Amino acid sequence: MQRFHAICGMAVLFTLLAVPGVSHAFLGFFEHPYKVVFDAVPALADDNVYMADGSIGTITNKERKGEGVVLTLDIRKEHTGVMRDTTVFVVQDGRLVHAALSEGGTPLPEGSNVLGFTDTLQLNLFRARLVMQDIGGILRKSADDIAKKLDTFKQ
Repeated sequence: MQRFHAICGMAVLFTLLAVPGVSHAFLGFFEHPYKVVFDAVPALADDNVYMADGSIGTITNKERKGEGVVLTLDIRKEHTGVMRDTTVFVVQDGRLVHAALSEGGTPLPEGSNVLGFTDTLQLNLFRARLVMQDIGGILRKSADDIAKKLDTFKQ
C-alpha cells in the first residue's frame, strides 16, 4: 500500500511540474521576474518568452486587470542583460517576443513593469509617436537655440 501511495505522489508531482509556472513556484525559481502590462488582452498561444535566438524565459502568471492584463515573466539568468529600460514586448504569431525601442539603455531592475503590445501594428504606432515627439523636441530646441542667438544681437 505504501508503494501505491508513493507512486501516486510521484505521478502528482510530475504532473504539477509539467504545468508552466507551477514548477517555477514549486521549486522557487522566480529568480528574475518582470511584469509585462497590456491595455488589452493579448492572444498568446504558449507560455514561453522569445527573442530572435529562441526562448529566453517563461510566462509564470497571467492576471486580468479590468480591460488589461499583467503577465509575470521569469527571464533566465543568462538573458537578464537584454532587459533594459528600452525593452518592450510584442505578441507576434501568438508568441510573446522581446523587442527594444532603441539600442543601449540602462539595466531594468527585476520586478519592473514593462510595456506590452498586443500586435506589431500597435508597437509601430507607438514607435511613430515617439519619433514625432522626438522631432517636436528637436524642433523646439533648435528654435530656442536660434532665438537665444538672435537675442544676443539685439540693438
